[in-house]
Amino acid sequence: MAFETIQYTTVPLAKTIGLIDLAVFVALPGCVAQALSDDTSTVVLASIAGFAVIAAIRGVRRHSSLKTSFATAKAHLEKHGIKADLELRRELAVDSVSGKVVFVTPATMSYQVYDRADILGCEHQWVTKSNSNGQLSKTENVLVFKTRNAQQPLYKIRLYDHATAELWLARMNAVLNS
Repeated sequence: MAFETIQYTTVPLAKTIGLIDLAVFVALPGCVAQALSDDTSTVVLASIAGFAVIAAIRGVRRHSSLKTSFATAKAHLEKHGIKADLELRRELAVDSVSGKVVFVTPATMSYQVYDRADILGCEHQWVTKSNSNGQLSKTENVLVFKTRNAQQPLYKIRLYDHATAELWLARMNAVLNS
């Protein structure tokens, strides 16, 4: 069986921080601070402030762009008869009535549609990391989907916490086993 990657739009996402941004928002404030003050700490602070501003602006634009991209993907799916009633982190859309599972890749503006029979399983995996003192610092939770697609046999979706991952595992098992 051939699995097709469907391109749902060609509108590019907002870009991350580039070299021109760094030059304008880090070097320029640093040069201005150098011209106005001979104090090195002022130059460093101006450069850090410039970087913080551009990082915040680009981060907000990228987040907004990803939201718009996922909304466009959902609209495209609805035009093709897939009504997503469950969605997770702009990466997964599920039509529980028809049993369609859609893995969305907003960065490439594409998605792949799988029937519930093409999903071999779903499991919750987590890794607990410890810091240099041996104390637990964070736990990474991931839902792993195994598919019949030889080119993309695994899809991994990161989740914020263990309880949310367990909830989504139960939801997906209900959809896949119905």
